Amino acid sequence: MAPKLSIDEVFYSELLKAVGTYSRLFSESQTPFFHSRFVEKLYARASGAEDLSRKDMSFDAKNLTSNAGVGVKTFIANNLTGSKKEKIAEFPKNAGLGDFKDLTSSQLALKVSELRNLRVKSDAAEYGINLDTSIYHCLIRIPGRCMAHEEPYSLIDLAKIRPVDRHLNPSKVWVSGKGSTYFTDGNAHYSFNGAKSVLMKRFDFKQGVNGAPVPIAISEDIFQSILQNTLIDSLQVSGIEMKMALKTEPFVVLPLYSTRGDSKTVAEKSGINQWMAGGRERKFGEAYIPIPAKIHTMYPDFFPNRDVVFATDLPNGTSIQTKVCQDGRKALMSNPNKALCEWLYHLIDGDLAIAEKRFSSGSPYTYQDLEAVGKDSVKISKIGKLHYKLEMMNLGSFEDFLED
Repeated sequence: MAPKLSIDEVFYSELLKAVGTYSRLFSESQTPFFHSRFVEKLYARASGAEDLSRKDMSFDAKNLTSNAGVGVKTFIANNLTGSKKEKIAEFPKNAGLGDFKDLTSSQLALKVSELRNLRVKSDAAEYGINLDTSIYHCLIRIPGRCMAHEEPYSLIDLAKIRPVDRHLNPSKVWVSGKGSTYFTDGNAHYSFNGAKSVLMKRFDFKQGVNGAPVPIAISEDIFQSILQNTLIDSLQVSGIEMKMALKTEPFVVLPLYSTRGDSKTVAEKSGINQWMAGGRERKFGEAYIPIPAKIHTMYPDFFPNRDVVFATDLPNGTSIQTKVCQDGRKALMSNPNKALCEWLYHLIDGDLAIAEKRFSSGSPYTYQDLEAVGKDSVKISKIGKLHYKLEMMNLGSFEDFLED
């Protein structure tokens, strides 16, 4: 039996046809226009997957049966049988830190691949995603038609990185360029644009799984079509409905680093490195997330009183028992103590085995480890009485939270 797409193709196609007819609202091209957010939402609806598209991470959806992660993309191509290079990751902060400075083309290919793999493994660990079954879902668009294409979402095989030329054809030598490089790992072809700090991947439409091409009839008199279909009436929303839609859960952002001093550092023997503290024998995962005093000052009633147990939902679908501890209610801890920080260590290192080696070798986490995965804080949202949820946040989120 031929492989199938991960979606309900009939439902998917009918929605594409319905929305594609309104392309003239946004473009004069004969190629149908679909906003990337729409395609992400459509995929989640047509596959029954969890929508992660607003999480600003490596995956846009998660299959709730297989735990496969899905990267959703839409782009224009010349045809439905060729290939197209598309962006799969950006590294502006790493470039700003000088991570790519003075590297040769081969060194740059390895460095970018390591950073991309670490980010993907970190996000997979955070959300409980199975990388072995993860896929890219692409909506390819050409004049008058579009087609769904799926292929594996794989880590880059670091041991098999080899050079290719600027057109991604096999090459025996590395192409020299101003901070750019071109390479393959034998499974896919990549290029890194140093000026934009962008990693590109070639999507080959002859590989993977393709759906049937979907014809899109674009309405040339779109405003008349809208009036005829009474779309305006259907979009009218009452004030109460609007307020409900805009309602947000109260939340705070906590840093994983020390807020003392001008530079960002992870305390060597407290916080997420409490297992390094002396005084008694420590266990792996024995740590806490620090709560700065200013959080209690700004939001005195956000957390329960000290030692009151409450449930905290993690992005991977598990719920753990947590409480605020220590003098000044300065620590968010779990019971058992390792439940929270083993999950946290896994996503920082991308592999729990690597995290465990830190414990045996006495190698504490540093702010550079947080920079490598692009996450240095957590968002805690209150979703009910003694019920919270936690998710990772990008670099600089704590400062942004205080400014807002």
